[in-house]
Amino acid sequence: MKNILIAHNYSEDSFASMSFNLAHHLANLGNRVIFISHKPFFDEAQSIKKGKGEIVIYSWPSKKRPTSLQDAFWYSKIYFKYKPEIVIGHFVGANITIAISKLLSLGKARTFVYYHTLLQQIAEDHNTLSFRYKMSFYRKMIFYKTLCDIIVCPSDLAKNDLSNFYCFKKGMVLLNPIKDRYTSESNKNNSKIIISYLGRLDPSKGILELVKAFKKYNRQTECSNIILNIAGTGSQDAEIRKEIIGEPNILYFGGLSYDKIDDYLCKSHFIMIPSKADALNMVGVESMMNQTPILISKGVGLANYLEDGVECFKFDSDIEAMISLFGRVENNFNLQIQMGINARNTFLQKFNMENYCTTFSNLIA
Repeated sequence: MKNILIAHNYSEDSFASMSFNLAHHLANLGNRVIFISHKPFFDEAQSIKKGKGEIVIYSWPSKKRPTSLQDAFWYSKIYFKYKPEIVIGHFVGANITIAISKLLSLGKARTFVYYHTLLQQIAEDHNTLSFRYKMSFYRKMIFYKTLCDIIVCPSDLAKNDLSNFYCFKKGMVLLNPIKDRYTSESNKNNSKIIISYLGRLDPSKGILELVKAFKKYNRQTECSNIILNIAGTGSQDAEIRKEIIGEPNILYFGGLSYDKIDDYLCKSHFIMIPSKADALNMVGVESMMNQTPILISKGVGLANYLEDGVECFKFDSDIEAMISLFGRVENNFNLQIQMGINARNTFLQKFNMENYCTTFSNLIA
């Protein structure tokens, strides 16, 4: 029996489901999985028996982002109790778990950290000239080079970003899966073409440019049949609300609870992903899972695994390219149903949970 530690969210929501399902897969193989869950929060440790294996679930004592000395001391006790041979970290939970495990094991623990967010994307959303940003960059570079054995990248684009900016060559690509929640194709209202956006409202996501492009397209196109839906929250929320005042063909939904996402995706004819930079984009994967084709910027890692005109239409993330895209959608709307079927098939082939769990378990065997 191996002791394997995973720091992520113990949840089946979106791509957190890959860690949830990986934990159960590894336990079924006879391993003990120590899962430190940021969300949901567990007041007391939970134990789930899985044949000869086991999942033990904890939560960080601070209940917030695990960055304090309290979190570090607490994790040191967890380490000495279980002495995990394998540590898999996601987001900020990776910092303490990987650093302390590597140091206390005298370098013997094998450490895997996920590279979920492109540095290019962070630069779009933050002030890259600030002292805090620069210190964060150099801290992360030292962390990667001294404490991480393998950095798992969700796309080739992420692996290239890691190599170009952090000069780290030990990245490996493993596509993020999600749990298949698809039941059946919903009845869409075909009197209009529904193009929907779902995600953060931040500069790197290209949502402000999307709104401006759609407004311009409507001004220069007679009798357009497109309705643009926007759902999400973020730093550009107020600016986007202001931009869509007096625009009857743009509907703003704000943030959606996770239980409403599948319905939102299924009732759309296309999901729009206008990001300037994005490691993979799980909304796109969830859209494909729900048999809804996507309109995807070439700056998104997911675009490299799709074929233009088959599961998606690709475009450059600028206003003029998006204007042309809207015309392409209206002129080729007859392809929408088959594109949705193709998108669903691609999801099953490339983002399958079982294949992901098998690949990862073989990697750490």
